Amino acid sequence: MLRALSCLALLAAGAARLAAAAGATDSAVSRALAVLALLLALHVLADPLQRWRLRHIPGPPALPLLGSVPAMMRAGGPFFFRQCFAKYGPVFKVAMGRKWVVVVADAELMRQAGQRLRSHVIIEPNLNRGHLRRLDAEGLFQAHGEFWRLLRGAWQPAFSSAALSGYLPLMSACGLRLAQQLQAGGGARPAAGYVDVWRALGGMTLQVVGSTAYGRLAVACGDVFRFGSALHGSIYQRIGLLLPELVPALVPLAHSLPDPPFKRLQRARSTLLAACMELIRSWRQQHATTTRTAGGTTATGVAAAAEAPAAMCGAAVPAAAAAVDGAAAPAGPEEADAAARGGGVGGGGGDGSGVGGSGVAAGSFLDLMLAARDKANGAALTDRMVAAQVQTFLLAGYETTANALAFAIYCVATHPEVESRLLAEVDAVLGRDRPPTESDLPRLPYTEAVLNEAMRLFPPAHATTRIVEAGAPLQLGGVSLPPRTPLILAIYSAHHDPAVWPRPEDFIPERFLPASPLHSEVAARVPGAHAPFGYGSRMCIGWKFAMQEAKLVLALLYQRLLFRLQPGQVPLPTATALTLAPRDGLWVRPVLRRAARAE
Repeated sequence: MLRALSCLALLAAGAARLAAAAGATDSAVSRALAVLALLLALHVLADPLQRWRLRHIPGPPALPLLGSVPAMMRAGGPFFFRQCFAKYGPVFKVAMGRKWVVVVADAELMRQAGQRLRSHVIIEPNLNRGHLRRLDAEGLFQAHGEFWRLLRGAWQPAFSSAALSGYLPLMSACGLRLAQQLQAGGGARPAAGYVDVWRALGGMTLQVVGSTAYGRLAVACGDVFRFGSALHGSIYQRIGLLLPELVPALVPLAHSLPDPPFKRLQRARSTLLAACMELIRSWRQQHATTTRTAGGTTATGVAAAAEAPAAMCGAAVPAAAAAVDGAAAPAGPEEADAAARGGGVGGGGGDGSGVGGSGVAAGSFLDLMLAARDKANGAALTDRMVAAQVQTFLLAGYETTANALAFAIYCVATHPEVESRLLAEVDAVLGRDRPPTESDLPRLPYTEAVLNEAMRLFPPAHATTRIVEAGAPLQLGGVSLPPRTPLILAIYSAHHDPAVWPRPEDFIPERFLPASPLHSEVAARVPGAHAPFGYGSRMCIGWKFAMQEAKLVLALLYQRLLFRLQPGQVPLPTATALTLAPRDGLWVRPVLRRAARAE
């Protein structure tokens, strides 16, 4: 019945749009819309079960059909959840259109749920089709069961201690290149222009992940995060969120009559897919003569990385405006689909149409990841399976680390006492021109504390998801959650809980310094309350990589530069789509430290 209604709704919606496009009379359009409205009403009446299953859980009132979506759009998802936490308690239900979810906002309950449940759930509708849809299903984030264990085991070597050590030359070279670029653009001139350091950091993080074609990818990755959220993307995504049963009908409609946000998202996804396939092809060429043992990987690139780090990082980190304005037109879906129809890694495949000049930096994360094999049977993963992981880590490496560093720079710039202590630590450990080494990193505890506190106040991954497993209900904080209930773990709410964090709105790095006299006053009252990378076995697999990169780059930047905010950015406007990010960028004037002393 629901599928039949969905088909009828498709016909009604399509008829209305086509009639309007063809110049039909207002009455014809009105009749089509009236049929659609009737069908939507039937959908609402046909689904009382979800409300009944969660009737014992408190939550905000839900508007008919719309649920809490308007309130979330007005306030922003993490801020809305925080308001609900204060009003309804640590476990509450929210209607995402007609899809009811349970939000867990208490730090300890989130830790329990995150450790006990091992599967993510995708709350928002997926309107992709063909290779893009299959690519999503084969990524590490959506994978579950044995397939998830296969993927995680395949990529785990890329995050080993030895691999992390091998990445240091590349991270250092890219961080130094960024500092030099910012230095050349800022300097000590009082009239120097401001730069969007958030955009510049995004280009650098793509280089660190291993792509040498970071300019176009930065644009595509940004569009995926911006337009991939139903709350901020296409109208079709919002309809799919409000009426999940209509998603099968919305997919062909959205692709036939796309609105501008959907076009941008599809172009970005196609560009990203084509780039992933080009990276695989390029890696094959680079390693055509390399002998690799079945079931293992030969990380010869790590040694090469140590020999020429500057070459790996590319010629320069482009300014934000140049990266956006100079981006070539993304590849279309047809080219991307053709690129994805390759064989396994090591065989023939697509040519990455439309994405030229890209490559994989030797010794980088992508270099090791593309060498991974299924250790259980020695078989190479298919191109599409590898491309799915490349896509996942390009997106994660671009957005979240860049956001964390940008928020850290903002917090330091607005707290002079923190800046003074950070500079003192960097100078004492590194001096004024020596790049950090592996042995230096443990000697930078305040630098790490600055990052941790910035990610507490502004967690880039402001929420994560789980689903209650089939079978028995999950008991959480005295609340019984029925099987198959989707959960949102509201990390932002837990990071701002005054019952856990004294003075939760203040930026106090000493929360993460046990040796500090302030620590006992301001540290978290609950173990494990700080969770910017998630929980349990589904915790971000690359968190050590991200922390090493962020810590090293922050130290390198402040070894050479200070950052002065452009007026009008306090408090910093943020955007909450798939991640928490600076809404309008972070505009700063980089100042050479020696010039700052002269002033």
